[in-house]
Amino acid sequence: MRASSAVTDDQRQAASRYLNALLDERKTPGLQYILVDTNRALFRFNGGYADLERRVPVRDSTTFNAYSITKTFTAAAIVKLAIEGKLDFDEPLSTYVDDLPYTQSPTVRQALHHTSGVPNPNPLAWIHRADEHDDFDKQAFVYEVVHRNPELESEPGEKFSYSNIGYLLLGEVVSKASGIPYDRYVSEQIIRPLSLDENHRISFVIDHPATHACGYIRKWNWLNLALGWFVDRKAFLNGSVDGWIRFHNILVNGQAYGGLIGTASGFARYLQAALRVEDPFTQEMLDLMWEIETTRSGKRGRTGMAWVYGDLDGIRYFSHAGGGGGYFCEIRIYPDVKRASVIMTNNTAISNQHHLDRVDRQFFRDSN
Repeated sequence: MRASSAVTDDQRQAASRYLNALLDERKTPGLQYILVDTNRALFRFNGGYADLERRVPVRDSTTFNAYSITKTFTAAAIVKLAIEGKLDFDEPLSTYVDDLPYTQSPTVRQALHHTSGVPNPNPLAWIHRADEHDDFDKQAFVYEVVHRNPELESEPGEKFSYSNIGYLLLGEVVSKASGIPYDRYVSEQIIRPLSLDENHRISFVIDHPATHACGYIRKWNWLNLALGWFVDRKAFLNGSVDGWIRFHNILVNGQAYGGLIGTASGFARYLQAALRVEDPFTQEMLDLMWEIETTRSGKRGRTGMAWVYGDLDGIRYFSHAGGGGGYFCEIRIYPDVKRASVIMTNNTAISNQHHLDRVDRQFFRDSN
């Protein structure tokens, strides 16, 4: 399979059918999808509702919680600082983060590649309401979650094991190496060069609550049944409509592993900067982030520095999904054919739903 030189009407219609089916089959209340090349949007789709109760449709300017997509921004920040000589990939995390409880400190590189051995308890409970953000104590959260999980699950470098706590600690590394808070560094050094506007948004706060998609979870769903084990339902849930339970606007406690909020168009602009190899990216940064990890035993995995390697019918890509309470999103970049895609939904999910496999495929088949 190859990427055809242009997007055809047949391809647009096939993609629209798939995306409309997600809405018709009640897989999500609303969604955004965008496919881009280096300079333009080849196809975009907004469908369903950002707010079911008020029947507010999803528009270009609708923002969603991006969750773990944020890890690619954290990796970019770390790599940028390393290239500038402000940190060393192969130094222990303990060089930059005080009071770690581990008997053997993983390195920065191992945390980036998820081979640190740092544990990964379920993070669904690590949230707070957006209207309580001013009172949230980030440093107290970091200390508490690390010291509640003080033992490594494996020797550093031994095997791949996904870890939100590992990326929480990388946020602390960014702050120490840069001398400014993590969110400020990422905002200034990674996001600002993208020259975002009203429809192209990425930030760590819900800047415009009126255009932020409400997060939902299906009422009759095992995740909803399990949710009460992790969060205070009265504090975080806000009634139900049409078979969906609505979340209050929420933020994650650890910005570095999942704190970004944005639009599909905003994240597409981030991917376009990588395709063009322009600020905030350099080719050296991209080569480092997309280099696949190898364990101490020489076993090669499928993960770079945050980015996950994949292959869609012969076309390689790097991606990252983000899911949790109220939302599921995924970004994907196809460097060899200079295309990228983003999907954002306001439906609770905690595992990759592989929507981009199905919808992107429509645009990479031969058009004749």
